[in-house]
Amino acid sequence: MTMVAPGHSRTERRLAVKYEERARRTGRWGAWRREERPAGFPGTGWTRDVRSVVANDLYAILIRPIATDWGVVQHLAIRTAANREPPWRDKQRIKNELFGADAVAIEVMPPTGELVDAAGMYHMWVLPAGFRLPFTLADRGGGRG
Repeated sequence: MTMVAPGHSRTERRLAVKYEERARRTGRWGAWRREERPAGFPGTGWTRDVRSVVANDLYAILIRPIATDWGVVQHLAIRTAANREPPWRDKQRIKNELFGADAVAIEVMPPTGELVDAAGMYHMWVLPAGFRLPFTLADRGGGRG
């Protein structure tokens, strides 16, 4: 997969968008490839704490484990070839394929003062195994869902 940076030509961006749409339509993303990053990435930001990169023909994902009061949460920074937002069904598929269908993941709309929006990446946090949110749209049998 080739990422399209802002300085690329309109033709390169158009080709990346076309490739991305075809991959989404067919569901053929290619196999996941994984690279371990024990030292993270150079720099001063959160990417220093990235420990794995997984990619296929459509998505590249940085994975950063974070120790929290809930246990270890896996922060995923997701990017596509054309720097477009992945649709919800693709995020669900990514979560299922990388962490399992029973895993719970969330996206966050942070307070404005904590907003980071500089790289065309989309973020989700996969919660520790067995974690359940206190709310859902599904009926868990204990009242209104």
